[in-house]
This record gives sequence, C-alpha cells and structure tokens, in this order.
Amino acid sequence: MKFTKMIVCGEDFLITIYEENIDYSNVAIKVLDRINGVGANRLIVVKTNVLEMIIYDTLGRRELFNSNALICFAKYVFDLDICKKKEMTILTGAGRTKLEVVQEIPFMARLNLEKPNFNNRMIYVNDSIDSFGRVIRIDDTLLTIYSFNLLGVNTVLFVDDIENKNILDLVPRIAEFKIFNRKTDVILAKVIDKKKLRLKCYKPGLGFINTNGSGCGAALVAASKLGYIRGKVECILDKGSIIPEIDKKGNVYISISAKKIYECNYSEEEY
Repeated sequence: MKFTKMIVCGEDFLITIYEENIDYSNVAIKVLDRINGVGANRLIVVKTNVLEMIIYDTLGRRELFNSNALICFAKYVFDLDICKKKEMTILTGAGRTKLEVVQEIPFMARLNLEKPNFNNRMIYVNDSIDSFGRVIRIDDTLLTIYSFNLLGVNTVLFVDDIENKNILDLVPRIAEFKIFNRKTDVILAKVIDKKKLRLKCYKPGLGFINTNGSGCGAALVAASKLGYIRGKVECILDKGSIIPEIDKKGNVYISISAKKIYECNYSEEEY
C-alpha cells in the first residue's frame, strides 16, 4: 500500500487511495504507530468516485471531521489530478463540505466553516442562560467563557497570559464542565493587536493540540463580537498559523497551507 505523508501546522497525516476489502481501522493502528509503523497523527482514506474523506485516529477509530485533514485531502487529489477544480465539494463524516484552492505553490486552501450557532441546544447545554459570555466558577476562580457551535462545540476564553499555569490547569475542567453534556473544545486566546491572536487549543480526549481550524474560526467569531479585532486575522498557534475571516453573510472561513513530506510503500504483510 502506498502512502503520502503531509503536514499542516505541526500535525501530520498519512493519505492513501481507498481499496476494497481492506480493514482500514487495523491499518491505521499499525501504520500510524511511530515506532513500528510509518508514524502520523491520523490516516486519511480517499474515495474518488464521489470525493469522500474517511479519517482514522491512532486507535483505529473513525473521526467525523478534521479541518487540517481536509486541506491535506484537497492537496492530495489536486496534485494527483483526481480533481483539478479550484472549488471542491467533499463528503465527510459530518456531511458535505465546500473548499476552495486559493494557491497552488505553496498549496493553500480556504474552507467554509459556515455560520456559528449560539443556540444552547447546539452545544448540548440544557438551560436557557446565554452561553456567550457565561460566568462559571471552578473552585475559587470565576471565568467568563464564550461558547457556541462552529463545526462542533467550542468555548473561547480570553487571557492575558497564554502560558499561565493556573489557567492551563483549569482548561480540562472547563472542557468537561457540568453544563456541557457532550464536553467542549477550549480555545485560550490572547489578543496581540487588531490583526493577530495567539491561541492554545485543547480537545477532550487528546489534551492540548498543535492546531485546531474550527477553534481558530471560533476565536475570530468571539473576538469580533467583542470588538477586540477587525476583519481578517492571523491566529498564531504553537506550530504555525491559520487565517480565519468572516464574510458579509456571517460565514466563517479559514485558510490553511499543507506541505507534502514524502511518499512511501508499506508491505501488505505488515497489516
């Protein structure tokens, strides 16, 4: 089986074309292993009849959606002439997603995250208290959080110091705070100026992660509504940057670059 390795903002992926009668869950467990396999964060399987992206994590579990994976998917099908359209519609576990190739070298694509939804039902919160600007208490600390749905449940917390250990220790507890019936991603955001945000992103089950496309979009939404920034902004993450923006209709977009690292073959007898 042939794999292509790509990287986006410090997150690496293995990509391969779908073949019948292969247990890709088992393949993912073996090839994503960084000691005995090839090594990566996720496996992307590409279906070409109708463009479809299937994602597996290191435990062989299916994931519904990953914005960085989608950018890698677009570069892969574009480079191999599977799809040379600048505007693509890709089927994912979360439904159909539209993507636009905005630059070929270096490759960059723009992804439509659609509009944020501030309804408590969309973030699996049962009460009627406004969750955008809700004050919560954890031990003796009061926190003002901004929660809404943007391709999943996101909670933004603005901080003065992105590396404050006391706040970092509270983040896992925010993600599992009692109001969230299905947990929430947490995005710590520091406003640098009107055009730049410094972010640190946390995902339940994974901990702090290098990058989070929908998290960058969520940070832009929250910062814009609060008047901290204007227009397009650069979100600076631990290992790269993502550029989110909001159009006149309120749709959120993110622009991300992807880089091909290498190609390799993995013997069938190994999986």
